[in-house]
Amino acid sequence: MGRRFWIALLAVASVHGASGLTLIENGRSRYTIVISAQASPSERRGAEELQRFLEQMSGARLPIATDQDRLHGPLVLVGNSRALERLGVRLPLEKLGPEGFLLKTVGRHLVIAGGRQRGTMYGVYVLLEMLGCRWFTPEVSRIPKMPTVRVPQLDQMHKPAFEYREPFFTEAFDKDWAARNRVNGHFSKLDESTGGKVQYYPFVHTFYQLLPPEKYFREHPEYYSLIAGRRRAERGQLCLTNPEVLRLATERVLSWIREHPEATIFSVSQNDWTGWCECDNCRRVEQEEGGVHSGPLLHFVNALAAEIEKRHPDKLIDTLAYWYTEAPPAHVRPRPNVRIRLCPIGACQAHPYERCERNAYFMARLKAWSQITSQLYIWHYNTNFAHYLMPFPDFDELAADIPMYHRQGVVGLFLEGAYPPGGGGEMAELRSYIMARLLWDVKADVEQARREFLEAVYGRVAPLVAEYLELLHKQVRMPPEGRGHHIWIFQHPGASYLEDDFLARARQLLERAEREAQEEAVRRRVRKMRLSIDYVELTRAMAFELREGWYAMPHPELIRQRFAEFMSEVRAYGIQQLHEGRNLETDEKEFERRLIRHGVVTLENQTLRVQIVPGLDARIVSLTHKPSGKELLLRPDPGERGYPNVGGITVQAYPDYQSRPWEASWQVVSASADRVRLAGSLANGLRLRRTVELAGNEVRMESELENGAAAPIQAALAVRANYGPGRVQDPRLGVAYRTRDGKAVDRTLFEPGLETSGAETLEGAACPDGAWRALHRGGGPVLLNRFSSDQVPRVRLEWSVRGDNRLTLGLWTAEHELKPGQVLRLEASYAVE
Repeated sequence: MGRRFWIALLAVASVHGASGLTLIENGRSRYTIVISAQASPSERRGAEELQRFLEQMSGARLPIATDQDRLHGPLVLVGNSRALERLGVRLPLEKLGPEGFLLKTVGRHLVIAGGRQRGTMYGVYVLLEMLGCRWFTPEVSRIPKMPTVRVPQLDQMHKPAFEYREPFFTEAFDKDWAARNRVNGHFSKLDESTGGKVQYYPFVHTFYQLLPPEKYFREHPEYYSLIAGRRRAERGQLCLTNPEVLRLATERVLSWIREHPEATIFSVSQNDWTGWCECDNCRRVEQEEGGVHSGPLLHFVNALAAEIEKRHPDKLIDTLAYWYTEAPPAHVRPRPNVRIRLCPIGACQAHPYERCERNAYFMARLKAWSQITSQLYIWHYNTNFAHYLMPFPDFDELAADIPMYHRQGVVGLFLEGAYPPGGGGEMAELRSYIMARLLWDVKADVEQARREFLEAVYGRVAPLVAEYLELLHKQVRMPPEGRGHHIWIFQHPGASYLEDDFLARARQLLERAEREAQEEAVRRRVRKMRLSIDYVELTRAMAFELREGWYAMPHPELIRQRFAEFMSEVRAYGIQQLHEGRNLETDEKEFERRLIRHGVVTLENQTLRVQIVPGLDARIVSLTHKPSGKELLLRPDPGERGYPNVGGITVQAYPDYQSRPWEASWQVVSASADRVRLAGSLANGLRLRRTVELAGNEVRMESELENGAAAPIQAALAVRANYGPGRVQDPRLGVAYRTRDGKAVDRTLFEPGLETSGAETLEGAACPDGAWRALHRGGGPVLLNRFSSDQVPRVRLEWSVRGDNRLTLGLWTAEHELKPGQVLRLEASYAVE
């Protein structure tokens, strides 16, 4: 293909030769590159890059002069200058902006000129691309060899599709790669020589940088969220209707502007968890704005932005429409100096958003936001953050959705991928390159760009790599083109789209590509790609099994050896993280914990088999309905953080409703065929007692929390049951109950147009009246959870149809201050229907 491409390109250039310009002929040139004596750093770089690459192409080195030199002969005018003015060319800078440019032939001269910040430099790179140059990765480029270089008659104006363009992969941070591919994001290593970049300070999740709790909370708890009747700093937000919070936050942003004049955008954005304020004023604004949490946020951000604009009209304020603030407000509108970053964190990333029922809810929100602001940014997601190496077939989605965002009026895109030191995210280089092409021009030919990249990076085995990528994407394409699976950004290696036949064929293709590669550099790239398959297979092999009274990983010594070899290879590629925010040393420590065998207590009758692991928080890891052979509890994936101590049914003690549980050490007190008593001790002096027994088709649990310390301790007791009906392709999870005020509730939790996961707390009259059912509309066993309404004033429902169907039924006691010797009780049962 490569040779045919160049023949065609040269033919086109020859056709235009009579009416175009011959910059270089047979390795010689009469042209001079001209810049202004006052050229910006990026304009100087543009001239030098043009000189460098034309010389690499043809052998001819064009001299660089300024408009103060004596000029003669034909000229390549790079940037605005007096020489350009003498040609009578006026740059429409008001239209071009800082990044747009003209490519224009004027007589025998060539003009490449635009915005001083980056426009002229970008014009040089676009011209070089027209001549066949490509910069695929920081290490791999394509600079064609041609002794004669011609350009056709030109009269073109170019502007980027988006004002902010950031592929957030480590592999995209390189300064030269970023400049040549015309991305301008905050994390790229662009500097003054490349015209700078769009720079944030701070970047995101800034509420506690605005008002640090360690500075203010003790004396002013009213600055922070009111949650469940209590002001709190831990995992909270700010009280956005408090005028003092606005005043202090504004002062803080003004100080940031003084300290960081290079920054363009200052982020005023929620912390990366829930915990919004429930005070009367914040709730009132929410209701006025349609019952959404974005209402108080945008009122607050607008008020702050208005004050900033008075002193710094050139600075922008950024905030998020993320998680609980994703839905837009009914009335308030973002000010012109406010940028909203809308985050589709719950979207399926396999399919074009407009054609995937799991994404209908997000498309509705995108359209609603685009109707109320013309300054919308998107924070898109392009990797599996739980497993950076997992195959992530999102190229069809990217090719469709970057143009879709443009049609919806989006003006900036942050495309979050794998960003740790050392990089190594799955297909990070190709993904970054395709993103850059589309961020500049949404009409870019993605298939051609992909083909050129694979040929340059993988050489003669590019067809095998292309076949692997096609095989991968068929796993998610909708029938009849593919198998119709969905993918999510926190999925685990047991994901349904990674079917055994796919893994086997993928390994065959990549092993063949490695054998047939002619250069060691290519073989190394193929081996790096194959790490994705190795990772999935290795992680799946770590799944625990219940066997002969133990809950353990099978063949631990064999898996230990495989793990050591895999980690050695990972390090050889410079990879430092396999999961967001967790280094390899942490992974190795966690793996050692997985080698521990855990004893199992089994309770069994004619209907049920219950298996409990005391060493894992006395967790019920299996609840089997023997007549049907069905497992009712969600089987956790070995890729989950904390595995195997996840899932099942647990009883835990908490300081309050918002905190994490205290750790407990459990022991078996007594056990029989259908009954077990367990005791748990906590470091703070609390003691847990738990009885589990079988009665027909029901598991009954009695739990007690006693204060064995000498002082009062505030605590709550909770039971959580993780229901998992399987049926990953059928998302019809349901819950049914009668409320305490007598209303019947029978909900299908996901339907097209609704979110793909959710969590809600039910209290008071809305709380189930002593029982609720977890079910699947496709049939199969139903899990009936009964409890005492007197003991349970609060329940928590959490569910997801992302990757697998899971539904968690949580029962909570009230928060109590337990006096020494006082006992808190919680009784619950789980019946199979």
